[in-house]
Amino acid sequence: MLTFLFPLAALAGAVTAKSSSTAENVSACCSKLSETYPDQLVYAGEERFKDWNDRWAASAELPASCIFRPLTADDVSLAIKIIAKGAGQGCHDFCPFSIKCGGHTPWPGANNVDSGVAIDLGYMNQTVVADDKTSVTIGGGTRWHDAYESTDGDGIAFLGGRCPSTGVGGLTTGGGYSWFSGEHGFVSDTVINFEVVLGSGKVVNANKDTNADLFKALKGGSNNFGVVTHIEIAAFPHSQQVYGGLVIVPESSSDNVLAEFQHFTNDSTGFAANAGLTVEYFLPAEGEGQILLWLIDTDAEDDHATLQTFFDMEPKIVNQVYQTSIADYPTSIPPVTQVLMADVTFENDLDVIKAAFDITMEVRKTLSHVPNLVWDFQFEPLPRHFLKASQAAGGNVMGLDDVDKDLLILFLMPLWEDPEYDSDVRDAAELWFHKIQEYTQSVGKAHPFEFANYAASFQDPMGSYGAENLQFLKDVSHRYDPGQLFQRAVEGYKL
Repeated sequence: MLTFLFPLAALAGAVTAKSSSTAENVSACCSKLSETYPDQLVYAGEERFKDWNDRWAASAELPASCIFRPLTADDVSLAIKIIAKGAGQGCHDFCPFSIKCGGHTPWPGANNVDSGVAIDLGYMNQTVVADDKTSVTIGGGTRWHDAYESTDGDGIAFLGGRCPSTGVGGLTTGGGYSWFSGEHGFVSDTVINFEVVLGSGKVVNANKDTNADLFKALKGGSNNFGVVTHIEIAAFPHSQQVYGGLVIVPESSSDNVLAEFQHFTNDSTGFAANAGLTVEYFLPAEGEGQILLWLIDTDAEDDHATLQTFFDMEPKIVNQVYQTSIADYPTSIPPVTQVLMADVTFENDLDVIKAAFDITMEVRKTLSHVPNLVWDFQFEPLPRHFLKASQAAGGNVMGLDDVDKDLLILFLMPLWEDPEYDSDVRDAAELWFHKIQEYTQSVGKAHPFEFANYAASFQDPMGSYGAENLQFLKDVSHRYDPGQLFQRAVEGYKL
């Protein structure tokens, strides 16, 4: 019996020692940062901590030990050097940390850390237009709405997030879907230069001429390589006026909406690259659900023929369609409590769309016991002209270069109030994900792509890019982060 107990006792001691070491490391990191940047760091329990730790979704909030808000890339550099060293007692003495740009990803750990150093880039929120107006340089912690407002009146446009409260850094390194994507591809495809702080603390630029492999990896590779502090994005002349808005129709219009969505996403039936559409189902626990049609024509003077069928849909519950500026479309999404995101991709086939819809509605029934649940899901086009524009812009690492069929993304986003039901909703989302995958694979219409901007914590978007791209990402990670700090110390979609 004693021989049996000894290794268990030794194991318990090892676990205790490791926990103590982590606590010592975090304490040392917070202390060193506080000494150097007393006005840019707050500890848990201080008056400012609650405001600094705020997230779009309460489900993403974690009790960080301290929060650090850098002002410059040099501030980030020193922070990473401190984090990588920890208490300085051994090779594993790093501090767990997180990186927050806009804080929009809702799962715990995506942009926050439990008992570690939370780096919040919110003070790095400047937007600078180049003298020749061919590009804009944006701080990694900027929210897209602020970037749009900063350039309002400059006669230019650039690709950015459709939800204006999302952060620049996270959306761009996850790929980024813009209302201009039909003409120019993903947001990441239009990046000219990334300024990045590596695991060594070194500040580097990554572009097509310098650190070109890192440049490619950052276009979809998420937070696996460093902290992105500034992004230069291509700009183009534009009136900054768009036409569109929101049309809401009852859930009973579903068959017509799905058929028209499939037609819109089919390049063979004619398309306008300047037209954008998202079909969102908003189904509360009680009462009739609604279908929100988010519509935009980025050419305000166009005849809007591609979108006309959606403008004309009856009966309407809401009709808010008008000419407006990029900065004013659409309004921000209000903060929420508990929310989960997940996504799947498959071919644009009406029978498959209807079957995926039916599966989504069936899975909803498994959560009938969750109070005040809103079952929200969205169909988003990924047609050939979008993907060809992406390739023409230089491409990325997301594994979509050889796609020759119209695709779509089905994005699930349930909302609820009580954390008691977190595991129930997660289980339902995982069931939904696997059921959709199994069905689309069985009919030969599946595509492996998982969009990192929408993926759940149980998904593997990096792996969905394909074996060759995943190996490329791993090679780049080892080349630029030989100590693997961004694989060991920060959460996210790891390689």
